[in-house]
Amino acid sequence: MSNEFDNYGNDVKRIVFNVTDHEHAKLIVRLRHNSLTQSEFFRAVISGVNGNDENILNFINTCVTEKQSLNKVRMKKNNTLISKGKKLSDDFGFDNTELEDIFDLIAQEHPDL
Repeated sequence: MSNEFDNYGNDVKRIVFNVTDHEHAKLIVRLRHNSLTQSEFFRAVISGVNGNDENILNFINTCVTEKQSLNKVRMKKNNTLISKGKKLSDDFGFDNTELEDIFDLIAQEHPDL
């Protein structure tokens, strides 16, 4: 029995945004210095965001604070929820693959979610 979630996660998406030519040139120079392509860099950042990498989260928190888009109470709540989630994951011994499998099972059982 096939459903709409069978191909989920297999479609490739393109992320596009604009920067000045000067910003782009500086990025390319820095990435080449570190032997990274643009694709490798942005995939690593996305992986870090999706994986709740502490370094990336700290960077995002700094950006948010500078932009003042979230108040301190909401930021603290976000950080507390992420910490609790990591602790629960560690306590139950789940790794990312097992968590993805759990979400896949939930999606199969409840396709309307």
